[in-house]
Amino acid sequence: MSEYDDAVRLPVSAFADPEKLFAMLGDRGPVHRVTLPDGMPTVLVTGNDAARAALADSRLVRGIDAAAPELHRYHPMGGADFPLSAHMLFADPPNHGRLRRLVSKAFTRRRVEEMRPRVQQITDALIDAVAADGSADLVTALALPLPITVICEMLGIPVGDRAEFEEHAEVLTGINTSSGYDEIIAAGRWLDVYLTALVSTRRRAPGADLVSAMLLAQEEDDRLTDAEVRSNAMLLLSAGFETTVNLIANGLLTLLRHPESTAMLRADPTMMPGAVEELLRFDSPVSSVTYHFAREPLEIAGVEIRPGEHVVISAAAANHDPEVFEEPGRLDLRREVGGRILGFSHGIHYCLGAPLARMEGEIAFATVLRRLDDLRLAVPPTELAWKPSYNLHRLTALPVEFTPVTAARPAPAGPNRRAD
Repeated sequence: MSEYDDAVRLPVSAFADPEKLFAMLGDRGPVHRVTLPDGMPTVLVTGNDAARAALADSRLVRGIDAAAPELHRYHPMGGADFPLSAHMLFADPPNHGRLRRLVSKAFTRRRVEEMRPRVQQITDALIDAVAADGSADLVTALALPLPITVICEMLGIPVGDRAEFEEHAEVLTGINTSSGYDEIIAAGRWLDVYLTALVSTRRRAPGADLVSAMLLAQEEDDRLTDAEVRSNAMLLLSAGFETTVNLIANGLLTLLRHPESTAMLRADPTMMPGAVEELLRFDSPVSSVTYHFAREPLEIAGVEIRPGEHVVISAAAANHDPEVFEEPGRLDLRREVGGRILGFSHGIHYCLGAPLARMEGEIAFATVLRRLDDLRLAVPPTELAWKPSYNLHRLTALPVEFTPVTAARPAPAGPNRRAD
């Protein structure tokens, strides 16, 4: 891949900042050959139309067997060393469709919607714990514990095990940046041992949790194997909670930095579903969608892609494409995004947990705005730090101050539902 010899090597910080990214690339074209921060040669897709086309192109596959041999070392979760790879994220048709249909029978929209009262209850309890203090770190107080509690409850993970579960999930989401190859493999093996015991228990005595539902899911004579249940449970845990953590933390920071939008949302809570979409677009929780490999020659926006090349979709750049979004650098909570945002990917790999993430975001934002008056950043924005990742855009802390309160303010009687 000699043509990568002169390719720009992008820093981690460029992936969540479209303007910085385009400045480093030298132009705003939709496709670029670059080197990722870990040294992996990559075709980077930044245009919205090109990104959507690439994510829907069947010639771009997730299986590592299609990758050029020299790229395998950059993808520890896709190789034989990782024990939980039998999930739908890295599967290709026809097996992907089979896995998604079976997992979808367990992870239904109805199951997600039935969690709404519990999500509100968890959120209120988390706010109760800090409301009288007048200050908090909204990452550790809300953005992190809310989604990890929700997904662990849905999977049936005992309370006492959740801290260790979170620790290993954090390792997996730091792939190729804050986590090394050996750490990824070790975390996968720990989770495999734990989930093996959990699946065995649920097979003997099914409950109302997702693991039991996946074990019972059936399509004609087909069922998920135990390895597939373990792998997809790991996927729902690690991918599901991390995206939601970032949605909540990034969205709250965006609102804090745009007080006029916050005031508008406080005055009209019915705006919340649309506001969540704009917050997802404005600061995408997923900076880039990685690990797509060309199975055969193809073109993306007129650029030839060779078999074996790695293609990355810049969700952050695609969400700020001025050809699709007028004044993309301006926050507009009334913006009609028209299903063009890519924070949850696109095509057959569109995130199965997107409805849950959106619901948690709606409830978290609405509860914070309702219960914490005079909410403001406790430090200058320049002092905020971010997790080192080119896949995800995650605040390490969000210190805020507000007027202390001692009495809880109940949630509105009617749920604020999305229109699908």
